[in-house]
Amino acid sequence: MKKKVMLGVIAAMVVSMSATVFAAPSIGQIIPENPEIITSTLSEDWKLRVETIDGTDEKVLDAYTKIEALKSILRTVNDEKNKPTVEQIEDALKELKVEDIHNVETKSGEKIDLTEYKFTTQFVDLAAVLGDEVVYTPDGEVEAKIAFEAAKDKKAEDLVIMLVNPETSEIVFITLGEDDLDPKTGEIKVKLPFLGAITILDKSAETAE
Repeated sequence: MKKKVMLGVIAAMVVSMSATVFAAPSIGQIIPENPEIITSTLSEDWKLRVETIDGTDEKVLDAYTKIEALKSILRTVNDEKNKPTVEQIEDALKELKVEDIHNVETKSGEKIDLTEYKFTTQFVDLAAVLGDEVVYTPDGEVEAKIAFEAAKDKKAEDLVIMLVNPETSEIVFITLGEDDLDPKTGEIKVKLPFLGAITILDKSAETAE
């Protein structure tokens, strides 16, 4: 009887140790926290939803978008085995009408060199939802606030939001002003022309692991 008890204890310890070793990062580190609509043309019942996108699962990608260039980007950036760079997705960006990654016009009209930025996090899906309804292209802009772990302790001037609409293939790069970022919490306030696959590029960051 004592031997059985000891074996049970050892097995429990092994399971516990395995869970510790292989524990995934917390959701807060992967998914932006507390997405909230500030203003939009949508009714108050609509909420923002954020979900991960598995770039290694072709069925997931096929269900998410029909746009091959976006699938290619997600395969590269959303595979944790990769250390993605902007140069690696240059061809896909050209398909999305980003002709010169060294001279990209942002939403505000500024020109930036994307090769000076690094991916700090994988793309996640940002959508407006009401029950079973999902909207990526509402009428008018959606002003939102979202807390990104990767934006903590960063300078607004170093960050650029990259957003791709999975329905229309529209792509936008959004720079931030000092008042748009709370570096203590990573919360960003931003006006989005549409919703979709979103990530943050950081001029000061090392290549994402």
